[in-house]
Amino acid sequence: MMPKDRIIAFVCTGNTCRSPMAEAIFNKLAEEKGLDVRALSFGLAAVPGMPPSQNAVAVCKEIGIDISEKTSHFIYDYQLSDFEKIYCMSNEHYQILTQSVGLPPEKAEVLDIADPYGQSIAVYRFCRDMIRTAVEQIISSYEN
Repeated sequence: MMPKDRIIAFVCTGNTCRSPMAEAIFNKLAEEKGLDVRALSFGLAAVPGMPPSQNAVAVCKEIGIDISEKTSHFIYDYQLSDFEKIYCMSNEHYQILTQSVGLPPEKAEVLDIADPYGQSIAVYRFCRDMIRTAVEQIISSYEN
């Protein structure tokens, strides 16, 4: 997986918009702050190997983050037990993980960020900013 001991995950539906943005924003902030935790992301209905949406790439580039080389991952590309915590973009993702897949409820949290897929660049920008706010709160929980 990754050389870091502490790994979290962000999950959405297709792993082309919300969760890759969250993964990249989290990893940039964690690295800047010298934290020993890193993020991965996956989708519950992802087709592995898909590129991120053009608008997700564009709005991340606006804040100095390049996700253009990221490719999508499906839930079963990873061992869920490897993750310290899994952050779900919606309550539906949480329900699937805890009820259908059997993830312990305390290992998951809902961020409640709507899917921007197919929407305007302005909607993606709003989504990115909501993700950044949520990620900053998660980051602060790892700072002592």
